[in-house]
Amino acid sequence: MAYDHIGIRIRKKIRRNASIAHYDQSKSEDPHVAGFADFVHAQQEQILHSWIAAVDRHPNISTSDNLTYTQLLDHLPELCTELGALLKQPNAQEIKREAKEDARAHGWKRWRQGYQLEELIREMCLIRRNFIDTWLHRFAAEERNFDLDAQNAARRVVECFFDNLIVEATVQFVEECQDSVRQLNAGRKPGAGGNAEFVQRITHVLREPLGPLLLGLEVLLREESLSPRGVEMIGLLQRGVKKEADAIEELLRSTDLFEKEPPR
Repeated sequence: MAYDHIGIRIRKKIRRNASIAHYDQSKSEDPHVAGFADFVHAQQEQILHSWIAAVDRHPNISTSDNLTYTQLLDHLPELCTELGALLKQPNAQEIKREAKEDARAHGWKRWRQGYQLEELIREMCLIRRNFIDTWLHRFAAEERNFDLDAQNAARRVVECFFDNLIVEATVQFVEECQDSVRQLNAGRKPGAGGNAEFVQRITHVLREPLGPLLLGLEVLLREESLSPRGVEMIGLLQRGVKKEADAIEELLRSTDLFEKEPPR
């Protein structure tokens, strides 16, 4: 199903501001991890800049070269804010729902911006690695009370957050691809002049990204920190992409047969 991007984003922006404010004012489950959450909020602009820099200079995310800084940011500011809120309250279901919607909106936007799935997955993995290797370690070096137990607790929250982010953004991206195929199938009218050639052209365009889609899922499965739920979801996505590839091949075969039929 196509993502209702504009309507949802307007409605949820009001809800998110109220939700984040509520959890910012509430008592944290771990005061040392809460200090890291405050650090994330205070450094958000610098964190976002480092995320975009990591993505923009990566040679295997070439689509980013065609996007402005603002376009690359997309939903990353909201997601960074939600990550900080979850560091304070890891079981806050409302914040988890907000993060899920923003992750899906990010997948939708990257589809619209011309990303390949492999690029989206690499982007998310780069951001996760940057956050853990740079910002968690920086706070640990500055704050002596942020001991090993607190670091491990924060790391678990961060890894779970990015697991869900990668899965939800990937699911939305694949759903957009599948929706494009369904629209093509629904709008096909055999017998219309020039339709067979048009269908062949479009199906080849739709088939082209399926190889990178499957490759991107294979790349994601090699992420050691991916949770069991993440592995399960990626398996479902792989089966879904292969099913869409079969559907496109069937459409091409039927078009070829139609072209070969003698006129009546």
